[in-house]
Amino acid sequence: MPHTRDTRVDAPEVGTLAARITARLCADRLDGELSLGFFGAPGSAAALHAARLESDRERRCIVRALDGIVTGAGRGRRIAHVPVHAANVRASEQTINEVVARLRAPRAVSARGVARLRRVLSDGAGPLYLTGVGDLEGRLRAALAAL
Repeated sequence: MPHTRDTRVDAPEVGTLAARITARLCADRLDGELSLGFFGAPGSAAALHAARLESDRERRCIVRALDGIVTGAGRGRRIAHVPVHAANVRASEQTINEVVARLRAPRAVSARGVARLRRVLSDGAGPLYLTGVGDLEGRLRAALAAL
């Protein structure tokens, strides 16, 4: 029987200790690379990070964050000490719900789409947050299309 790659969503990728450490410590940089389509060689930090982004656990984390943002936007709550731009969130609520539904669906997701979502969530100068700029709806739609 030929050897095949384990394609389970939570199957760990094998990589060197250095690659695993880099994947964790440089997650933000790797999100940027993955969101642009760079995936790296098997076993590289980028490949390990991509595998983590495609996991069920990461999907659940993003769903919790998005649910909290939608709920909090109506109450003026802060996320990570940065006030959410409630008007932008309310205007994009339907798209946020579509993203959440896609993340909850049993189909696999792409690391590129998840990386784009993580960038939306982590960019304190982006349209998700009160002092940020940009098009939240557009960024969410791009991430959804990439999922």
